[in-house]
Amino acid sequence: MFSCSVYSQHADTLQRAAGLFIAPAYTGLNNVDDTLQSSPRFGLSAGYRFVNKFKHGFFIESGINFTWLGAHYAKETQTAFAYGRNWTYSKERTTNQMFLSVPFLAGYKTQHGKVRFETSVGFSFNLMFSDFDVKNITGDYPFGIPGKTRSSDLFSFGTGFSGIVKAGISIPVTKRMCIDILPALRYHFLSFNSDTMDIIESATFDKQKWSAGVDISLIWFLDNKETETFTKEINKKNQDFTFEYNPDEKQIPIKKKIKPWGYKNYIYLEIAGNSLVYSINYERSVFNRGIFSLQARAGYGFVGTNYAIPVGINVLLGRGTKKFEMGAYATFENYFLDEFNVNVVPAMAFRWVSQEHFMLRLSMMAHIVIGTGEVIPGFGISLGGGF
Repeated sequence: MFSCSVYSQHADTLQRAAGLFIAPAYTGLNNVDDTLQSSPRFGLSAGYRFVNKFKHGFFIESGINFTWLGAHYAKETQTAFAYGRNWTYSKERTTNQMFLSVPFLAGYKTQHGKVRFETSVGFSFNLMFSDFDVKNITGDYPFGIPGKTRSSDLFSFGTGFSGIVKAGISIPVTKRMCIDILPALRYHFLSFNSDTMDIIESATFDKQKWSAGVDISLIWFLDNKETETFTKEINKKNQDFTFEYNPDEKQIPIKKKIKPWGYKNYIYLEIAGNSLVYSINYERSVFNRGIFSLQARAGYGFVGTNYAIPVGINVLLGRGTKKFEMGAYATFENYFLDEFNVNVVPAMAFRWVSQEHFMLRLSMMAHIVIGTGEVIPGFGISLGGGF
């Protein structure tokens, strides 16, 4: 009996990549039925990228994105006659839309250099799940209490298509990781209303949406499928065989598994950041493999009767003391509206952890205020330690 091994072949180059991105942007919503001219306001996109690379730098890309678009309408002053006299008040309006999208892009990226050029073009299929306005009324208002009110339904569904163009740079950080900085333009050119089931009648070009910003991505490269070995035993009776030893034959080295370095627990003070003013936070590593680490976090901060409770998860990428971080959080607070409110906070950060347990973290994020539809940029500085 002797053993025969057959090895399947695979390419040595890295063909696939995946990563997360965040894209602060100026956004606008144009509707032909509007009598007032709208102005852009801050918006945000974030999501997951999956890239398939071909030869000579060409690639195709897809993923899933979350986008928040908005526009602001100028203040208008109105006078109404009610209860025997004239009432003068002012009204401002901001409109907001949130949707999920699946992009399909084709592009090219140079293959050499410390800074590489990258560009792509394509379209995305969009599923809108929220479309609402926030009105702020000031002055003498005879029909209710002045202040901020939300009109339209918070949950409103529709579909559509957007065109996408990106062009920028890619900076390799390690052999398996790079940072992409890509100015991007997204233009929503076709919408389908949910009022009718007829696809032709429901299509409209009247509602046009756009965003112009910068996609900041952290991308890591994935290995191709590992070599497979199929071992088959063959019975041969009454046959002699010998083993041949060749000292010049190179032996395939066995890869050593590198144990990920890092602490499982962190306690730190964050100034500004997710909690708006400050918070004391505890963070726990729930999964750690290779350059990837998944963390869960919770914190608390207060000033007088105002409070903020940030909770969420983040992903750490990198080995050693320097790591990049991307996360998604929810902050329960009463700072913005003087009442209970929930903010959705996507964030991106750089983290440095010394072997003497000290941690420094620099972050930037966007606070999506659910109660008003506002998107407010922010930053944070964290100091603490790991154990």
